[in-house]
Amino acid sequence: MKANPRYSRSGQGVSVITCTNRASYIVNLFRNYLRQRHPKKELIIVVNHDRIPLSAYRKLAGRLRNIRIYRVPQHRSLGACLNYAVKKAQYRYIAKLDDDDYYAPYYLTDSLRAMTRTKADIVGKRAHYMYLRGSKTLILRFAQDEHRPVTRLPGATLFFKRDVWKRVPFPNRSIGEDDLFCVRSRKKGFKVYSAGKYNFVAVRRKNSANHTWIISDRTLLTHHRRVPHVRNYKRFVQRKPKAFRP
Repeated sequence: MKANPRYSRSGQGVSVITCTNRASYIVNLFRNYLRQRHPKKELIIVVNHDRIPLSAYRKLAGRLRNIRIYRVPQHRSLGACLNYAVKKAQYRYIAKLDDDDYYAPYYLTDSLRAMTRTKADIVGKRAHYMYLRGSKTLILRFAQDEHRPVTRLPGATLFFKRDVWKRVPFPNRSIGEDDLFCVRSRKKGFKVYSAGKYNFVAVRRKNSANHTWIISDRTLLTHHRRVPHVRNYKRFVQRKPKAFRP
């Protein structure tokens, strides 16, 4: 389905960057990108692993336009990989997507709309849905932090202006690089804003040890609100953004 240009803010381009060291999520990565209805986009994939063949990514990319694949040695930090990816990006707006979460079709256009409407420099989703595969439960995290300035944002939802990164690159670390990026940006006077909670779901696998952030389903369910009666979380979170106004 072709994207509707009235949602694109004059066709502003978005560079999607993904840093990955897990070959098992290659299909999910491509589906998230191809699902986006934003008309002007590119995908920069940085494989942060020495032994994962790039041929599998190139095969999936096939003849698709605007997809580029690189490798960064696995001893380099996630922050260093993100900086490498941004250097390869050609557009003014950068969206960092994780390889294991779910991004609905209007995620990019919704993020761009939020940035334009609020005049923010960095947007994301402090308030967001999370699906727990182990207990097959959808929860809503930090509901009070929707549509407001914040100090930190989940790394999987970072959407920022390239000009911010020029002054505040990602720190050279693999844990907490997203938080520190937001904190340092605020100190430089940039506006960090938490947009609406829809069009994204953080997907929590059953084995927490496989995540960078280790926490149990029981702890998450204790501190965040369950969303009952949702059989299809992908359909539930999808929202079409309102048209941009000139």
